[in-house]
Amino acid sequence: MAHVIQDTCIGCTACVKVCPVDAISGEQKAVHNINPEICIDCGACTYVCPVECISDPVGVIPERIRRRNEWPKPEIIEELCTGCSFCVDVCPFDCLELDGAAFHGIAHLVDPKSCVGCAMCQEVCAKNAIYVPGNRAFSVGDPRLPLAPAVAGGKAAGLRLS
Repeated sequence: MAHVIQDTCIGCTACVKVCPVDAISGEQKAVHNINPEICIDCGACTYVCPVECISDPVGVIPERIRRRNEWPKPEIIEELCTGCSFCVDVCPFDCLELDGAAFHGIAHLVDPKSCVGCAMCQEVCAKNAIYVPGNRAFSVGDPRLPLAPAVAGGKAAGLRLS
């Protein structure tokens, strides 16, 4: 299930500019639309919406985060980072870099101003070396939390408790 833009949208296009996967479309000064097939439920669009008209997958409309420097940013847990560069490769805004050769360096946030806190870097990290505290994503969780116990048929295996 994806985020949804309500009819109170003013068509300011702010959400379009921060969407890391180009899931939002619409004409200026008209109600925009989020393509549920593309939306990754990262919540970045909710940080910028001036009229707070974007609901999350459960119908809650989160409050806008007015200052960009208060948006969630990735934290790299250096002792877990293996320098694989997956996070660097997946970042849609080129906010991360390795400080060394692949598998010998550590990832670092080098452009916090461009980061929208989408947590794609966290999602792709196999070593749980990146965490985006305060992220509104429904697809990622805090890697420091224990994994949920397996359920019959394996449906809940590997899910994070939140």
